[in-house]
Amino acid sequence: MDLDMFFQGLKENLPDKAIDISESLELLKETINDTMEVIAAKVNEAILVRDLEKMKQYSGLVEQGHDYEVKIEEIIKILDVEELDVKEEVNENVDNKVIPNYDEYTVDNNVEHSLYENFTHIRPFGFKINNSRLIQGTTWQEVLIKTSEILFNKDRTKFFSFESNKNMNGKKNKYFCCKTEGIRKPELVANSIYIETNMSGNAIRNLIIKMLKQYGIKLSDYKVYFRADYSSLNK
Repeated sequence: MDLDMFFQGLKENLPDKAIDISESLELLKETINDTMEVIAAKVNEAILVRDLEKMKQYSGLVEQGHDYEVKIEEIIKILDVEELDVKEEVNENVDNKVIPNYDEYTVDNNVEHSLYENFTHIRPFGFKINNSRLIQGTTWQEVLIKTSEILFNKDRTKFFSFESNKNMNGKKNKYFCCKTEGIRKPELVANSIYIETNMSGNAIRNLIIKMLKQYGIKLSDYKVYFRADYSSLNK
C-alpha cells in the first residue's frame, strides 16, 4: 500500500486520526519554516565572512529542508481534512454525568505550557502574551477569539489582511472573512471580522502560531495554561 492509499484509507475510516496527523504535520511544517529562516540567516553570515565550507553545509540543509517541506505539504493535501467536521472530544456536561469524577482530570492551572505541545484532549484555563495578565478561556475556541481580539486591537489593518492572505486560510475554506459565507462556524471578532471556530485544539494552536508570526510576536512569549486533561479517557 502506497502513502496515498494509506492516508486516504485513514481519512475514510479513521477521520479523527487523519485530522490529528494533518494538524501535527502543519505544526512540523511551521517549525521547519522557522528553521529555514534561521539557516538563511546563517548562510548570509557565512557569505559575509567568505566561509565557503559553512556556506556549503547550510546550503545542503536548505535543500533538505525544502524537500521535507514539499513532502509534508503533499501528505497534507492527500489528507485534505478541511471537509471533515470537528467533534467535541469530551463532553463536559457534568450534570448528565458524562464525565465521572471530574476532579480526577483537573490539572495545575498555574503551570505554563507552550504552543509546541499537543492540545488533544486538553481543556484550557487561559493564556498570557508578553507576560501580560492572565486572560481566561475555558475552550480553545474562546482562547482563539480572545487572542484574535488582542491582535486586532494591536493592528487592525494587519488583521484584516488575513482575509486575503492564502497562508492564513485553509486550502478550500476561509478562516477569516468580513462575511459569514464560506465559514462553517463563524464567530465575530471585535465586531469587525469573522473567524472560523470549527477547529480542534491543535488546529487552533496552529492558527494562533501563524497569527503571532504575522505580528512579529515570539512564540515563547505566548503561554498557555490548562485546567483539565482527558487523555486517559481516550486510551
